[in-house]
Amino acid sequence: MGAGWLPWSTASLASGAVLLVLGALSMPPTAEVGQLIESVTHQDDAWLMAAVSFFLASVGLTMGLPAFLWLFPRRHQASGLVGLWIWALGIIGMAGVAALLVLFRAVVRIVGLTAAQSEALSHDPALRIGVLCLFGAFYLGELVVALVLLRGRAVPLWVPGALVLHVVFAPLNHLLPANLQGLQTIVLGVALMGVAVRATETWAGSRPMSPL
Repeated sequence: MGAGWLPWSTASLASGAVLLVLGALSMPPTAEVGQLIESVTHQDDAWLMAAVSFFLASVGLTMGLPAFLWLFPRRHQASGLVGLWIWALGIIGMAGVAALLVLFRAVVRIVGLTAAQSEALSHDPALRIGVLCLFGAFYLGELVVALVLLRGRAVPLWVPGALVLHVVFAPLNHLLPANLQGLQTIVLGVALMGVAVRATETWAGSRPMSPL
């Protein structure tokens, strides 16, 4: 089977990484319900940009995940595939998060949801479990893929190192100053760009030289 699909997959991976960073930086750096409602009211364009960016990032990253297969060593293909499938669940779920952002915007602007009502909604068990499962799948799959890349040594060590760093600091990101909380997503975006570049380099190096 040919590998003509690889440049398209790596381009999708790189585009998804950029859109993911754009969406994360567009969101207000706070988890307080009152400030989120205020941002919907006064920063409507940024809120919509974040929702659209997360949706398009979900599409791009999903189409870009097969690029990792090119870099997995044969002896770790099975574990790598497991990691990719788990990660794919979290990435596809990002589109659902984008839909929730749009829904939250509509409820705040049309219904006039108060901070107390929003706080009560955020503690809904079904919503919290669903969001936790999506984020759990994202980070678990990312960690498995990072460890497979680390063992395979098909990419520079900083690439899986950045992926592991992104996972490790996820629970601590809210402790950073507001203007630095986007660094975690930037680290992930740079790592994904590194994967896209390395996969393209190895693909180009494996192609036979065409006669002049």
